[in-house]
Amino acid sequence: MADSVATIYDVAKLARVSTYTVSSVMNKSAFVSPELTERVLQAVRKLDYTPNAVARSLQTRNTKTVGMLIPDIANPFYARVVRGVEDRLSKDGYSLLLGNTYNSHEAQTRYLTLFRGRQVDALLLFMAAGGEDAVQRLVREKRPVVCVARVPRKFECDSVSADNIKGTRMAVEHLIRKGHKRIGVVTGELALSAGMDRVEGWRQALEAHGMAADEGLIESGDWTEKSGFESAVRLLRTKPPPTAIFVANFLIMTGVLRALQGREGADSPVVEVASSDDSDWLDVFSPPITTVAQPSYEMGMHAADLALARLADRDRPFTKIVLEPSLHIRS
Repeated sequence: MADSVATIYDVAKLARVSTYTVSSVMNKSAFVSPELTERVLQAVRKLDYTPNAVARSLQTRNTKTVGMLIPDIANPFYARVVRGVEDRLSKDGYSLLLGNTYNSHEAQTRYLTLFRGRQVDALLLFMAAGGEDAVQRLVREKRPVVCVARVPRKFECDSVSADNIKGTRMAVEHLIRKGHKRIGVVTGELALSAGMDRVEGWRQALEAHGMAADEGLIESGDWTEKSGFESAVRLLRTKPPPTAIFVANFLIMTGVLRALQGREGADSPVVEVASSDDSDWLDVFSPPITTVAQPSYEMGMHAADLALARLADRDRPFTKIVLEPSLHIRS
């Protein structure tokens, strides 16, 4: 057997039992006497037998896999969410299949087709703008779906997100307390809750301090560094330009900072930046940037919990979890 892969038939032959007995021992699907169980396990160890996951899934209709779609693994925020998901799923013996959509609903559609073909047991996703209809169809079919960070507006489903309105409001009010009166906001697609909620938080902070919300200081894009750079360039051309900018995520922040570096020496005031998303390495970043920290790892853990709960009961009421952000003030 050293040169070939052992099968269930090989195990049954060596253990002098039926293939049904081997299957019952491996899947713990029926009672088998301790004596026969030990004979089967000894044969499994001797042959280095690994059960065929595909064959098992055909019998149980459970592949023990979960599909997850994220916009871009290069963003540390998404990586931390994935880590939370994987740590939680592994405790229940599930594996994670991961796909990057780069915020494209076409890519999202391709992955949904792929995951359906792989018969994943559940789906977790950061929904792409324009991709709500496809996700809504899955929910209507009672497929386990959890929307992460971006909560659909057109239909209900299990979801977990941070309170982006509150987080943005805290950051903008911090900028106001530092004396800024003209504050811009750079966010992602306004068709997504994560993008619109940040604008709403910006607006609430200004209005709470008796300041007008200038719609000309709102810039939206696709959550990328390139989008952040282009948005910042447009903001800096406004008359007068903002003295502070709140940005919606880490990648947008890097683009905004690159745009600000390009205007060093210009006859204009220094622009202060505050951002959503936080990382430990930002403590040594120069200049230090105040951030809104989202509990990203916990978000992943909760998303996995919701998927497992939906697998256990497909008729349970939908659960919407909103986690508290925190403001990390840096000099």
